[in-house]
Amino acid sequence: MKNTFFIIIFLIIFLSVPAYSQEEAVDAEGVITSIEIIGLNRTKLHVVMYPLERFIGVESSAFDENEVFAIIKNMNVLEPISVDLVQSDDGLLLQIVVQEKWSIFPFPLVFASSGDFILGLFFYDANAFGLRDTAVIGGSFSENGWTIITMYSHTPKQTGVPGWNAVVMYNRNERENVDRNETALRKYEADRLRISFGINYLFSDSVSCLFNVNFTDITLRDNDSSFNSPEQGAMLFGFNPRFLLQQSSWDGYFLSTKSFSIDYTYNLAISGTSFHQVDYRGIYEQSLIPGFRFNVKSGGVWKSTEEPLFEEGPQKAQVNFFPRNYSALYYIGLSAGLEQYLYRNNWGTLSVQGSYQGAFSYRPTCGIEFDHGLSAGIIFYLSRIALPAVSLGVAYNMVSDFFQFSFSIGMAF
Repeated sequence: MKNTFFIIIFLIIFLSVPAYSQEEAVDAEGVITSIEIIGLNRTKLHVVMYPLERFIGVESSAFDENEVFAIIKNMNVLEPISVDLVQSDDGLLLQIVVQEKWSIFPFPLVFASSGDFILGLFFYDANAFGLRDTAVIGGSFSENGWTIITMYSHTPKQTGVPGWNAVVMYNRNERENVDRNETALRKYEADRLRISFGINYLFSDSVSCLFNVNFTDITLRDNDSSFNSPEQGAMLFGFNPRFLLQQSSWDGYFLSTKSFSIDYTYNLAISGTSFHQVDYRGIYEQSLIPGFRFNVKSGGVWKSTEEPLFEEGPQKAQVNFFPRNYSALYYIGLSAGLEQYLYRNNWGTLSVQGSYQGAFSYRPTCGIEFDHGLSAGIIFYLSRIALPAVSLGVAYNMVSDFFQFSFSIGMAF
């Protein structure tokens, strides 16, 4: 079964006169004493107000409206229209006009290729109860299996107040693992149940910690087409602390992120093998000039087991030049590139990007391997819909001479 779903959503993008505007801050002496937010309908006022309260007491000479734009855009459910400083009786009023994004919608899934297809439907709410919470429920079906999932994430609204998340997922699929040349290494069918609950705590606006507990049950099934399948399934309890540093900035065109996260997971086996796991992810995005930025992404995973049952795809290496069913136990990858703004209208911002990528991977049957290649594509960052981006691109693995197209909705590649 393909690891990457092709999600088709009918998005109508009107090439109309841009409705987005970024006003110059009023050149007025004094300090900011109050904040007014105009345009909220569904979103609760306190959800938006808390991260903006840092501007109370800031002098007009030190005020940077791009910081306000970055905070609001980073919420992903609001689009900032204008930011102004208005003189009032007791000081300066920070007046912010926003537009709420379309945050409730269905995801129809349609994917077809030679010998395979996927059909599904998911319902998604990026602003549940007006609290910036995320809710997902749905399922998919193909000739290789089916999946159902439900998820709810309660976003912490201020420091010192924890958020939480809960996920239940069940699937029955025939899985095929391949190498860099798309040669099949194994094929097997398995049922997987995963139940997860986590607590997310904000120490500050840029520092947070997550502790997650999960239960995973993997049951192998008899299948006439299976070969080199794992010897046994597994039943595990996972204990996962995660530490995250993150900051965002806005240059008038791009919301750039600088972040680093590290995870440790201890998987305690009820049946199968207990093992340790360490993951990391780093992103550095920096505008060289407005609308033109430098991007660096890196990621990796290490596990204290060599069981093929726990091999996974290359997404954690932050590269996209491997076959979609490629699998390994360990990864460490790096991608560096440039991105240029092309066009903006009231539906979003279009850009083009290119990068050079490299990754080490390891599996017991092949040892340590190094791959590198090129990636390029176009990205449309959505301003009316509560999804980060729609992207279409190509990638080339220079070691295996492997070339592939990619399409995603919900994240930039």
